[in-house]
Amino acid sequence: MRAFRRQKGRYVARMDAGERAVVASVVADVAELLGAGRFEDGVPAAGPGPHAAAGPADGAPAGPWTVRTAPLPPPDDPAVRRLLPDASRDDAEVAQEFRRLTEDDLRARKVARLRCLWTALVHGEPGWPDDAFVVAPSSADDVAATLTDLRLVLADRLEIRTDADSEALYDGLAGAAEDDVRAYLGSVYGALSWLQESLLAVMLAAHDERRPGRGRSDD
Repeated sequence: MRAFRRQKGRYVARMDAGERAVVASVVADVAELLGAGRFEDGVPAAGPGPHAAAGPADGAPAGPWTVRTAPLPPPDDPAVRRLLPDASRDDAEVAQEFRRLTEDDLRARKVARLRCLWTALVHGEPGWPDDAFVVAPSSADDVAATLTDLRLVLADRLEIRTDADSEALYDGLAGAAEDDVRAYLGSVYGALSWLQESLLAVMLAAHDERRPGRGRSDD
């Protein structure tokens, strides 16, 4: 995996087939957690996957024409709760009412972004090498936000709450066995964190160069 850099007006990272498959699998898993079906050819399957919520009573999205009338409690899965946090920590009634009004739309937006990222990883970008992960500047904010969602879910599964937790995780990776699931997830978490940092760096550089009096340096 190689960091993002600007090429031909795009932000481009390099990921081999195995790396793309790993990240695409995480993307699909997170989409299922949010109530989407398993991604196939860029669209979710008709029904919810095995990791999705069981139905509206458990926090899954309502149907497209459904208007919720009852207060909506937070999701049971702590990873989903990180993706869909409470609007108020001090007032449960306010938090539930806010969920009732906004959660379905928020889930839908996150799933749509996940679908776009999954499609880019699986199908690539026409006219670019197979290992090129290409992000248009207009889509960069969405990609960065989606990488945050992936990292939030992995952080929950790895019980990362503080910077010290992250450091302890990385310290333990060197001596971990090849079949250590925690080490595998930790490696994926670290790779996504590094990839996101490189994307944010090129976005910031592009923003700075758009300031009056600054030139462009696209490759």
